Amino acid sequence: MNPESSDQPRSPEHNDLASTPTEATERGWRGAALKADQALRTAADRVRPVANRVGQWLLPLVQRLLMWLAPLVRRIQNVPVVWRFGERMASRAAAAKVPTRTRSMQAGAAFAAVGVVGLVIGSVVAGSEEPDVATAAPAQVAPEEATPAQAAAAQPEQQPTPAQQPAPEQQPAPAPLPEPEAPIGPPVQGIDVSNHNGNIDWSKVAADGKKFTFVLATDGTSFTNPRYSQQYHGAKDAGLIAGAYHFARPSSSSAEVQAQRFLDVADYQADGRTLPPVLDLEIDPNTGGCYGLSVAEMHQWTKTFADKVKERTGKDAIIYANPSFWRQCMGGTDSFGHHALWLASYGVDSPTVPTGFDGWDFWQYTDKGRVAGISGYTDLNLYQEGIERLRRLAR
Repeated sequence: MNPESSDQPRSPEHNDLASTPTEATERGWRGAALKADQALRTAADRVRPVANRVGQWLLPLVQRLLMWLAPLVRRIQNVPVVWRFGERMASRAAAAKVPTRTRSMQAGAAFAAVGVVGLVIGSVVAGSEEPDVATAAPAQVAPEEATPAQAAAAQPEQQPTPAQQPAPEQQPAPAPLPEPEAPIGPPVQGIDVSNHNGNIDWSKVAADGKKFTFVLATDGTSFTNPRYSQQYHGAKDAGLIAGAYHFARPSSSSAEVQAQRFLDVADYQADGRTLPPVLDLEIDPNTGGCYGLSVAEMHQWTKTFADKVKERTGKDAIIYANPSFWRQCMGGTDSFGHHALWLASYGVDSPTVPTGFDGWDFWQYTDKGRVAGISGYTDLNLYQEGIERLRRLAR
């Protein structure tokens, strides 16, 4: 039969063959897309629980690590070599002519990286709060078709009043991060004075480049510098950082008695311009020995004095000593290594640090110095770590 002249309908097979190639291709693409989508959903369902468990374990660890690293990062940033390198790199980057298109590509890459990290963290953190596909809530029943039991179940759950709600757990406040250390600068010049120096023109001392001074307050149990207040407050009024020192005489009385008397005279104030009190430990000027005390007894005397200073001022006393005294009378102990060391050592380019200390903080390098505003000789000193750290010590 001639199909062109027949009135019979074409068979289904003939109609399918008559479909256009474009329609068949589109059906193939849709089928492939549906299969790929289903495969991705299945993979996501399998990975999500693992990601949630890893995230719950990893995030607290990362947070603790960041809190632990923050002070170290700030300390590294404050190292002079590091911030000078940063300044050089910044100036070079500013001088380099980066094409606009390159800068745009760099910015786009940065934003893309941030976006990827945000998606990963968001999936891990929020994934545990989202319901799985298999446990999604059922569709609501239309009100007119719901049974009384279904209608009651469809009602929103009544929220408890504030009085009924359990009190949230009290989380401890995070500990404040330690203040970053001040950068080390060039050594700072200073002096120390006593009643032997007489009247001092502190404005001339300041103009001569001196930034700090130590002033004798007391000696043993009976002597008080009659010029202490004039010298101490005169130095502060001229802008110097000042501190008081006590010449120790362990044989004359107890450490506690001498410390109490010294602190009463010194009148330490935490005003940002006062250095911690100083315990001046030297060989007995009368006998040249250790005041008739053993090394253990000298340890105990020094500890008692330092403990009283800490109790009254909240500061660790600065220890003044020379290497021979520390070796002979203190046995080279490291029990006071956490105290700042004011080291006396004359006629050398670099002083020998006594055993028991990591280094010197102040160095009294001569007793034959000449300073404007002071008649006669005076002691000259250096503070090793720069003016910013000296100010930090005076807080």
